[in-house]
Amino acid sequence: MADVYRIILGMCNVYLVSENDRCILIDAGNAHKEKQFARELKKHHLTPEQIELVVITHVHYDHVGSIKAIKNLCDCPVAVHENEAHLLKNGDVVLPRGTNLLGKTVMGLGRTLLTLYPKPFRFSPIEADIIIRDELSLEEYGFPGRIISTPGHTAGSMSVVLFGGQAFVGDLAINYLPFGRGPIFPPFADDVDLLLKSWNYLLEQGVETIFPGHGKPFHAGRLREKFNKLSS
Repeated sequence: MADVYRIILGMCNVYLVSENDRCILIDAGNAHKEKQFARELKKHHLTPEQIELVVITHVHYDHVGSIKAIKNLCDCPVAVHENEAHLLKNGDVVLPRGTNLLGKTVMGLGRTLLTLYPKPFRFSPIEADIIIRDELSLEEYGFPGRIISTPGHTAGSMSVVLFGGQAFVGDLAINYLPFGRGPIFPPFADDVDLLLKSWNYLLEQGVETIFPGHGKPFHAGRLREKFNKLSS
């Protein structure tokens, strides 16, 4: 089974998945975190040359901030969904909708800050090497699994699902609070109905562990429980 290293780069988890001396990286954290990332690689006795692919779960500034620097460091292809390839190429900053009162309040503040102080939200654009529409097998990169489309948080959100039961879902689900208190449902999403359909699709894949972009990994049973409540 693959080794999974959770690395916090700014506000966001990035995941380094390693098997048989080959690695894939999921997301790239906030901007200017490439030196921290290099230190983390060394800490885990890995080298940039071992990373064969970077997967972007969605193009929000806290997930792609260091993508250009990390791509330059690792000299490997970057994969993104076709619905968000233009955002990555142009360096466009977009903010999602709030799904509850807190989320809507935070997004209102975020949009004000983006207008007044845009610099913290900016990232260096790149053109993706691999554009995904529906899914992509990871077999050629040495991993039994695939990248699948899981829209809802954004139109181009993707998840990495390994056949060992691990699912790396970006902001499709979260786990902010300690001691397993959740929440699981994200405070930000462009399309809630579509997000729930993506939850259901993930669960149909037989996933066992959810690795969110924010917070600690959790058992997929918690996702199923929340899905059942929201769908009833």
